[in-house]
Amino acid sequence: MRKETANHQIAMPSDLKRVNRQKILEVFRSGETLTAADIHEATHISRPTVMRALQHFCNTGVLKSVGLGSATSVGGKKPEQFTFGDERKILSISLWPQTITFALCGLVGDIEALTQYEHILENDLDTAFASLQSYIQDYYREQNISTKDLYGVVLNLPGTVDYDLLLLRYNTKAPGWGTDIALEKYLRAIFGDEVALFVDNAGKAVGRAVLLDNPEYAERRLLTVFSTWGISACMIERGHVLNGRDSLIGEIGHAVISDSVETTCTCGKSGCLESLVSIKRIRQMLKDAGDEDLGTGEKVTFQSLFAASERGHALARTIVSYLAHCFATVLHNLALTYNQDTVVFQGDFAYADQHFDECLKQELCQFRYFPEKPGFSIVYDRRQLTKLAARGDSALLQRRYFSSFTNAE
Repeated sequence: MRKETANHQIAMPSDLKRVNRQKILEVFRSGETLTAADIHEATHISRPTVMRALQHFCNTGVLKSVGLGSATSVGGKKPEQFTFGDERKILSISLWPQTITFALCGLVGDIEALTQYEHILENDLDTAFASLQSYIQDYYREQNISTKDLYGVVLNLPGTVDYDLLLLRYNTKAPGWGTDIALEKYLRAIFGDEVALFVDNAGKAVGRAVLLDNPEYAERRLLTVFSTWGISACMIERGHVLNGRDSLIGEIGHAVISDSVETTCTCGKSGCLESLVSIKRIRQMLKDAGDEDLGTGEKVTFQSLFAASERGHALARTIVSYLAHCFATVLHNLALTYNQDTVVFQGDFAYADQHFDECLKQELCQFRYFPEKPGFSIVYDRRQLTKLAARGDSALLQRRYFSSFTNAE
């Protein structure tokens, strides 16, 4: 009897064409100048197919010919060279509680022109975006660019995001904005209809950047912990960022870890991780202890606390042990549901001292499934958060750009 094959199982010529184009274009993401022979060697795609794809991409302006290269060692015709040709930029915007940060990135390569402005995030939505537009105009003048030079814009900010509809579900740092905010309307008013737009959660933008310098993480279950004006996480499984229906996956700052603490979090609940490990709470603990050796008021930071703990300061070590306990509780619970391979601390807690690390691991090892070590590696990444956010956002739009040119005609 003849076996029928479903149509979706048959490899159509258009599918093969699309796959080949994607492989060929991916080679140019390095920004190098290449010949057809270079691409053939890198992809193992036949030279006639490579040349047809190169012609297609040159016609669309994605690639360009830069003339003939050197002849081979055995002589012969000089090969034509090609390089990436689209000179438009990606603009990354970090709209954070205390700062607004801009960075430019080419459609290949890394970020440039990172500029940060000190600014308090307004609690009124219209005022906030009017201020943002003013800062954008200043940045345009400084960099001698305009919107026509942009391929796309990425805005990252606190809060949960509906990535399909570009809705900001809620921003705990600007509750006056309301809920389910259509950010595309505000961004289109500034940038027009021609640019690509994306809205991102700040913690996920920062977490995504870790993959750029650690490609081995793309095969793991990665958990990055964003800690600065709030606590959140980015969960990345085999290179894919997990979001969930309401984009709540990763909002570990609002995990309730104590029912005996009345401190109310900005989310409305009590006993959340974010409120229990906030710098405000740490300063209150120091005040209640009556110890002024570490300083008082705004002078105490997480970095100064960890530095004092490293020096052996008794009260600092007590507080650091408490912080480690809070995080150990959350990481233990996450291990039961996510089973992470690697945890990367970013921001304030990336500066944790050896005492924090030892207390964290010791408490995790009390779980009998982790008898000798926590069961996952723990890394402290002290790189600048706003730069990481810009890199993560730019890489996201770069990937989308390259994917958009792989559809066969």
